[in-house]
Order: sequence, then structure tokens, then C-alpha cells
Amino acid sequence: APANIRSLAELAARFEAVSDSPHPLRKAVRLDRTNTAFHDLYRMACLFLDDEWQSTKSGAARGFPLLFPMNKLFEKFVGRCLKRALAPRAVHLQRRGRYALSDDRGGLFETRPDIVAETLEGPVVLDTKWKELERGGDNERKLGVKESDVYQMLAYARVHDAARVILLYPWRKETSDKDGPLRRWTVANSNCALDIATVNVGAPDKVVATLRKIVDSPGP
Repeated sequence: APANIRSLAELAARFEAVSDSPHPLRKAVRLDRTNTAFHDLYRMACLFLDDEWQSTKSGAARGFPLLFPMNKLFEKFVGRCLKRALAPRAVHLQRRGRYALSDDRGGLFETRPDIVAETLEGPVVLDTKWKELERGGDNERKLGVKESDVYQMLAYARVHDAARVILLYPWRKETSDKDGPLRRWTVANSNCALDIATVNVGAPDKVVATLRKIVDSPGP
């Protein structure tokens, strides 16, 4: 297509000075004040190409901080795995268009649950929480679940007419012996249940099966 040809020509021009050498680390590179913006990028490229790794110990070499928004990564990871787990059933990520309130001009306070899965029992709403559950003492009954998270799930249950709502946390051996369904509570004055479940992100090959069990499970 002509548009693709133009785009490829532009890219070829941008990469004209880039070597296609199979041994890029052997190529001479001059770092000076005229290309300061590329110094850190060059060092990071050398780190990757030389198959090196960083540790938390002190040393003379400069390193690079890599920060990840784990709550977002956890949500995206669970969403993609759940689509595989429940296929061909519909799984909606960040479902929009449902409002907690309304007036004569339309909806107010849009709700956006992380995941809404269509099941035989009805919609199941999942919200991922990159937080630690707690057991023992005063936390044994509530597992350290935050009240604000519970109120959020109650709103989702009402607005999305959910058969069940699930708070999903990363698994920790201090919380339970194995991941999966952990606790079930009944929502007052309704037939809806609120489940607490965990998934072991340290065993990614098992996550799909665990999520399927969590969504389709009759209870812990």
C-alpha cells in the first residue's frame, strides 16, 4: 500500500546511521556533550546486549532504576489470563457505560470494574488488589480486607446486577497453603456473594486454571 511504503521510507531514513552489525558491542561509540541525551540509553543497551544483570549490592558500575505500577500490571495480567480461562465466554475489561446514580440528564458516577465475566449464574465482577491479606488475631475474620474495597464491590454488585463479586489478591504462603478461593461472605439482603481469592503470580503457567476455578467454583 502507498501509505505503508511512505512509512517504511521514513523509517529507513531515520535508521540510516544504525549499524546492522551482528556484534554491536564491538563498534566504536563516541560519547560526549553533543549526545548527552543518549548516554544512559547507550549504557542500558550495552547492559542488555551483554546479557548482564543488576543486583542490589554496591559497586562502581552505574545502574538503572526500573519502577513498575504493580497494581496495573496485576490487573492486566489477570484480565488476559481470565479471557483465556473462560473462552469463549465474554470477559469485559474495564467495562464502561454503567452508572451508580442518575438524574433527568443521565448517569452520574460511572463505575469501571476491572473485570466482568459472563457466566451461567450471571455476571461475575472481579476487582484485582495488589495488597497483602492478613491472618491471625483481629484479622482472622476479615483477613485485613479494607472497608472501602468492600463498599466498592457492593456498588459493583448492585449496578452490574452481579451474581457474585470477587476481590482477587496475589497469593502469599503466609495467608494460605495454596491459591484459589479463600473465603466467601454473603451480601446482606441479597443473593449475591462476595468471594476473597488469591492467585500465585510466581507460577504463571498455573494462573489460567486457578482463575477458572475461582470464577466457576461453588465456593471455598
